[in-house]
Amino acid sequence: MTEEKFLNCSFCGKNRDDVEKLIAGPSVYICNECITVSYDILDDKHQHLLQTDVKNIPTPTEIHKYLDDYIIGQEETKAILSTCAYNHYKRIYHKSPIKIEKSNVLMVGPTGSGKTLIAKTLANVLNVPFAIADATTLTEAGYVGDDVESILERLLSIADHDINLAQRGIIYIDEIDKKTRKSEGASAARDVSGEGVQQALLRLIEGTVSKVKVASGKKYNEEFVDFDTSQILFIVGGAFVGIEKQISKRKKTASIGFNSKLKSKDSSIANLRNLEPTDIIKYGLIPELVGRLPVITTLEKLTEEQLVLMLTKIKNNVTSQVQELMRIDGIEIEFGDEYYKTVAKKAKKIELGARAVKTIVEKSLFYVMYHAPDLHNSGVRTIIFDNYPCKTIKPKAVYEDGKTRTLDDYKFFRGTDEEQ
Repeated sequence: MTEEKFLNCSFCGKNRDDVEKLIAGPSVYICNECITVSYDILDDKHQHLLQTDVKNIPTPTEIHKYLDDYIIGQEETKAILSTCAYNHYKRIYHKSPIKIEKSNVLMVGPTGSGKTLIAKTLANVLNVPFAIADATTLTEAGYVGDDVESILERLLSIADHDINLAQRGIIYIDEIDKKTRKSEGASAARDVSGEGVQQALLRLIEGTVSKVKVASGKKYNEEFVDFDTSQILFIVGGAFVGIEKQISKRKKTASIGFNSKLKSKDSSIANLRNLEPTDIIKYGLIPELVGRLPVITTLEKLTEEQLVLMLTKIKNNVTSQVQELMRIDGIEIEFGDEYYKTVAKKAKKIELGARAVKTIVEKSLFYVMYHAPDLHNSGVRTIIFDNYPCKTIKPKAVYEDGKTRTLDDYKFFRGTDEEQ
């Protein structure tokens, strides 16, 4: 015990009694303070962001151009989000005597239209930590489920517990329309998962300081850390199914008789463009929450032509992903124009947007993926999908000797008589 009093840190020279902890190594010692300093030196991958000034922030057109590489269509939404992000980080990095309030965003659009992808890609171009929260899992604090502070814990973890970096990140809250409040008199029970969650999100979105739990062993010794949300950009999304009816009621466009206007198939899209905050409130979001989401943008269903472009033009598309997977097994995959058109047609029919595309493409490739090692060992080097397979159309295999043969044994793992 006496010897321990004379132990010193091999790096800074401080005595054991002058530091909180002294960790022993093979004939050397290091104190907790030197460990913290070392961590700061090594964890410099995000330091450039913390020193960013206004001149280094991508312009709205630069952000938009980056989004174009990964997202097809939704031009208005991409322009709005690019501008909001640019203004948000100008607000953070520009010192002004005028207090500039932040403008959080509400995105309304059908499933598969790209809401989550836009938010995620926006965080990528800005190089800030990004966390996704599903509103359906949130409840008020004290009840079974995740409370709203758990979103901040997630963001802090993604930022590798760098509190300064996490406080400048982006949070996307999905499925907010599933948290609409119950109608008056519907139930005497407390609405802990609906309006209660909306109330809990208010202060978080507007900007507050919350106590957030941090993992032990990181750069903070405290169990909790103060997390300021005033510099976080919140993007909230939802499908709001049927809200077009609410818009129609407000605009009073419905009429009966010979003088009534005929509605086209795209009338719901036209109505959605006329969305106003009052429509969101009548749908079931509380006015206070809608007021904290001043920027509202709507997304449209993707057309067949846009779905084809999504398969062929954007970076990291689903066909390039499966091609890379097969390339690992030494097999190239080639797709014809008719294949892309048929996939887009099927996806449009299902009406799940981009999500349907991945399902349809992978379904057509399960057979060759399952047999990939065996096909390669048998000499197959390229598989060609001129069209989407069905009972009369099979993919072709090109062997290492240059010969091409039809894969007669090809089948769908789910359904054998697939029709186009």
